[in-house]
Amino acid sequence: MESINIVHTILNSAFLSNTYIIENKIQKKCVVIDPGLDWKPLEDKIKELSCKPLAIISTHGHFDHIGSVSLLKNKFDIPFYIHKDDLKLSQSANFYLKLAKFNLKIETPYPDFTFKGKRETLKIEDFDFEIYNFPGHSKGSCVINIDKNLFSGDILYKKGLGFNNFPGENIIELRKSINCIFETFSPEMMIYPGHGKPELLGEIRINNLELRTFLEGNQSDD
Repeated sequence: MESINIVHTILNSAFLSNTYIIENKIQKKCVVIDPGLDWKPLEDKIKELSCKPLAIISTHGHFDHIGSVSLLKNKFDIPFYIHKDDLKLSQSANFYLKLAKFNLKIETPYPDFTFKGKRETLKIEDFDFEIYNFPGHSKGSCVINIDKNLFSGDILYKKGLGFNNFPGENIIELRKSINCIFETFSPEMMIYPGHGKPELLGEIRINNLELRTFLEGNQSDD
């Protein structure tokens, strides 16, 4: 049966991060995943779709995935979800912006709800999500599953790796998490990453050569 949910992608100019809007095309309601630093394109897209935002979910707490959360929360009076292990990280967003030499400050959002386990289910009206904690890129990094679409944040990309040596990253945990993703999910599931284009999980496993080298342990853990 065809899904009633549609995935819309907004490419943020800052760090080329992806913000996703999951729209229920019958109810005309939506959930926003990873609101980036560019507020205006997100606001414009919601207006264009004429959909009512119900909630915000961030895959992790880095600034390019929570940058517009507070603006979205304040405008639509909706809750924000993130894993508890990335709470401190999200509250340090402006420190990381400074570390990245980006001349911008954001209103750091405080979550209304936090995920606490390795796997949780989340129902928001007619949206049914599964939330999986896969640490490595950050301690609270999560993969979000809805309708066999996986929103992977910075854990897994079509090309290359998401490891950028920010404080709190763990290369050994990241390797374990990526292997666990391949073991847990079907290769036919679509990956929507935090940066870059979507791709089938099985195609990423075969064609992402940098990732394959990393998983084989040929890249230094130092």
